[in-house]
Parts: sequence; structure tokens; C-alpha cells
Amino acid sequence: MSRLRWLLMILVVALLVVPPSASRAQVSDKAYIIGPEDVLEIQVWERRDLNQTVFVRPDGRTSLPLVGEIMVAGKTVQELQDHLAQVYDKTSQNAVVTVIVKEIKSRPVYFVGGFGRPGPLQLTRELSLMQAISIIGGVVPGGDAEKGYLLRGDKRVAIDFYKLLQKGDLTQNTQLEPGDTVVVPIADMVFVQGEVRAPSPIKYTTDLTVLKAITQAGGLTPLAAAGRVDLLRGRTGEKKERIRIDVDKIIKSPEENPDVGLKPEDIIYVPQRLF
Repeated sequence: MSRLRWLLMILVVALLVVPPSASRAQVSDKAYIIGPEDVLEIQVWERRDLNQTVFVRPDGRTSLPLVGEIMVAGKTVQELQDHLAQVYDKTSQNAVVTVIVKEIKSRPVYFVGGFGRPGPLQLTRELSLMQAISIIGGVVPGGDAEKGYLLRGDKRVAIDFYKLLQKGDLTQNTQLEPGDTVVVPIADMVFVQGEVRAPSPIKYTTDLTVLKAITQAGGLTPLAAAGRVDLLRGRTGEKKERIRIDVDKIIKSPEENPDVGLKPEDIIYVPQRLF
């Protein structure tokens, strides 16, 4: 395959996967309904002095030369063009007006909590929840994916992002609407440190134990002193309680030495054995 064909293929793939900019989209669809905070470009043919870039105020109005205060929110692009053409035709015969939506800011969906890039996303086109999540960086490991929800008006709709993203459950893949708020709560965590293969925060669940947490952190290293593991317990800002745990005994005799249940923000520290 020639180098030129490779370059063309890379360009096509880039155009397919790069998401559109929500803040700088130019909309030429005449049926688009203008909303508060949108940015409009008004062009009047052969009257450059009337050309304006204007901001739609929160009350839905804006100001234009020879027009003054005008309500634009709620009008389609075509309706605004036709109205302005009638007004400007009084001073410029056969005035031709073009309205372009330079920036869409009136159609936000808000992403809150455990997302890669939380914040508002403007709906410049129809988007499903799965498509939008790919744009904002997905659900982060600290997000409680199974307890997500969508707020639409006075309704709350439960969304299991684990089923949607990991299991492909498309019943969770709702179409988004302007004004929606999508929430993934930040999960409670416990922390496993020291002589484990993958020291890391672990998502807290009500059945999480010391042994399960160590297993999720990759298990003990050959240097681990499993007989004197420390559990530090106490919420942020509180004095930590130190609990000594013999993990060796839990592994060898679980009936006599039951595993220890964990609480949010517990810290498990596995020291190195002495030589």
C-alpha cells in the first residue's frame, strides 16, 4: 500500500473518531431553535456595517442595529432570517440576511461525579448516553458505576453504567435531551499499601474483607510479613485506630480466625518481613 493511501486512511479514521467541538459548532440547519446563551453571526448582503456577532442573553433577547431589542430565543434560524430581512429591507432594498449559530450554549447536558471530564456537554447533534460518555472520557475507577442515575426534570432514572459499558446492556442507553443531568456517585474506597503486587485503592462494598482487598490488590509479595498486617481505621480528619491482623492465620485457619470486614476509608498496610 502506498504512503499516500496510508495517509488518506489515517485522515478518514481521525475524522470518524474525533468528537465535534461542543463550544464552537457552527450550525447552518435552518430549523435549529435558537436558545439563551447561543452566539449568533448576522450577515447582511452588501451592508457590512450591519454585520454583527451577538450573544443571546439569558432573557432570550439581543440587540441589533436598526432593529434594537429583539426576542430571538425560541425562533428557528429561518424565522429569524426572514424577520431580519423584512426589517432591513426598509433601508436596504432586497436585503439578504444570513444567520449562523456560531456557538451552541443553550443545549447543555451536565455530567457530574465519576467521569473522566465532568462538566457540561452541548448537544450539537443527537447523542445517546453511550456516545456522550465516550466524549467525556468514560467512567473513572473511583466512580460507583452501578449506582448512576439521570435527572430529567423532576424524574430520576436509575442507570447501571457497568451493565451499559461492560455488558452492552442497551436498555440503559437512553437518548439525551438538553437540560439532562447524568450522575455517577464517587464510590467509597479502601486503600491497600505495602507488600502487595498492585498497591491501589479498592472500591468499597459491604462484603469487602481484608483478605478480599489484598486479593484485589494482586495478592501478597514474597517479602510480605503477612502475620503483622496493620489496619488503620478512621474517617478523614479523625484519629486513626490501628488494628493488628494476622493474615497468615486467616488463610490457614479461616474457621478459627475469621476474616475482618472493612469500612470506607480503611487503610491496609502490609509490611516487609524481617530478615
